[in-house]
Amino acid sequence: MGNNICGIEEDKKHSLQSESKVINTRTINQTTIQILQADIVEELVDVVVNSSHEPDWFYISKRDKNKKANELLQQMNIGDLIITSAENVNSVQIFHVRQPFYQDAKDLLQIFNVYKQFLQQKGHKTISFTEQNTPNFQIPKQFHAEIFIRAILSAIQEVDIKFQLIKFFSLNQLTLKYFSYELMKQLDELKIPYLNCDINNYLIFSKMEKILNKRSIF
Repeated sequence: MGNNICGIEEDKKHSLQSESKVINTRTINQTTIQILQADIVEELVDVVVNSSHEPDWFYISKRDKNKKANELLQQMNIGDLIITSAENVNSVQIFHVRQPFYQDAKDLLQIFNVYKQFLQQKGHKTISFTEQNTPNFQIPKQFHAEIFIRAILSAIQEVDIKFQLIKFFSLNQLTLKYFSYELMKQLDELKIPYLNCDINNYLIFSKMEKILNKRSIF
């Protein structure tokens, strides 16, 4: 395939953001988890996840500009998973799901299970996620970070997942801190040493643990 990264045709590729920055990276078994400061639609991966209560209004749909896909998304029910080819996003496919409308912590279990459903899909090696924010749908950052990391670690431990690289993207500094903190916190709970962590990140997120004072949702 030569330079055909991730199986994307050359004429469909878009320029990568030069300022993309890895905030945190850990490898567990055969799977690497990365937290990155970047625009999710500009990074080359096999699969981009469009997961929201309003997937047709989500940022990824807006950037992809796929009219046929948007017509399908408008007809989705809660929990439905639709897979489409990417048109204007740097991926081979987009996984779309309509999440329940977030009202309180009881809605998070279904969102957790949807994340695990994504990770059980086969046929690709890289998958990327971002925040689930649309005009009428927003999960508190600390809850979103916790269920996302728990779903990944649960899938890695319980299922023979085929994804070799799982990425979370955001351009928001606070979001990146929450997700990196949760990754380190939960790996610590599992007694996995901080072999791949920057010591500066460790100190920052150790301080955050005292500040957040949040309750576990599981």
